Amino acid sequence: MKKYIIIVAFFTVLSSFNKTESEISPFLFQNWIYENYQNGDQSFISKDRFQKDKSGIAFKENGTIVKRQNSGWCGTPPIDYVNVNGTWKEISESLLEIQYESWNGRNVDTIQIVEISKNKLVLRHIYTIKKKD
Repeated sequence: MKKYIIIVAFFTVLSSFNKTESEISPFLFQNWIYENYQNGDQSFISKDRFQKDKSGIAFKENGTIVKRQNSGWCGTPPIDYVNVNGTWKEISESLLEIQYESWNGRNVDTIQIVEISKNKLVLRHIYTIKKKD
């Protein structure tokens, strides 16, 4: 009986080190509309669809994104927005890497999830790598 308990305890400890499940909240997988920027953080609210006059991002469970962004370099209103496809992957529990095209080339962003709930997402931009393809 002692051997059985030791073996079960051993495998329990080993299995606790092998974490393969994602730590990403299921709330991430929806449409997020840009709300505001404060102290380096971008706040988004959940909506059924993108809005014509705002940027946003939609995360899909299959590792893709749709990013609604400025279609050109000029940020003076009126701004024309365009939806671009991209990808995302989890780096750690709160860090994501997203890749997408913009008017100035391919972007690889590292972003941190600061806060997430059913209706609110707060992201902090860590850094961007620009790639000219």
